[in-house]
Amino acid sequence: MNDVDQAIAWARARAAGPQRVPPSTPSGVGMRRLVETEAGATWLLPMLPEGAGPTVLEELGLSATAVEQPNDTARVLAACLRCCWSEPNGSPWPGVVASWEQVTSVFRGITDNRDERYSNIALVAGVRRLAGAGWLRWSEATREVQLGPRVALWRDPELSTLRELWRLIPSIDIAPNLTAGPDLAIGPDLAANPDLAAEPDLDTEPDLAANSELGTTGGSDE
Repeated sequence: MNDVDQAIAWARARAAGPQRVPPSTPSGVGMRRLVETEAGATWLLPMLPEGAGPTVLEELGLSATAVEQPNDTARVLAACLRCCWSEPNGSPWPGVVASWEQVTSVFRGITDNRDERYSNIALVAGVRRLAGAGWLRWSEATREVQLGPRVALWRDPELSTLRELWRLIPSIDIAPNLTAGPDLAIGPDLAANPDLAAEPDLDTEPDLAANSELGTTGGSDE
């Protein structure tokens, strides 16, 4: 990959996050390659310096923005981790596919004081935000959820905290589907989900460790 191609790859990552490319695509300097199950495609992710602060991120063009409804978004990601991270002693990537019913069951276990309609709106909106940012992959056609490539960037200290969180989250009431996932599209069908018309901010990682409410029930974003 020459200098021009590397510059283009980084510009795309800055603008749109992780890039899904054919397996034969070379990766640039500072890019991590993640191969999908059955090697159907490869993801290119920018590797950030460990402990990089806001100034470094801004210089790289990867500075974070605020996440809409951060508490709900963190709870949705927690529910998806509980469903899709089948071996918490290992890496969450690539994980397994979870059905919508599985994710809904866990999410409602975290927030069981909400009425069903509000819970569904919060869950669908959270999945959309996380899928658009690369934390999840979501297929509207099959109603299935899979972890996105960005989870592969979590380091050991973060994974240690997330493993403890995983153990605190209510278990799945529906038997999980522990099979390799299909080729999932990014984002749901907005025409079928009018509640999702507003465009959210997508770049920041939802801070699961900071959301102590995830281990208990109740509480929505105020």
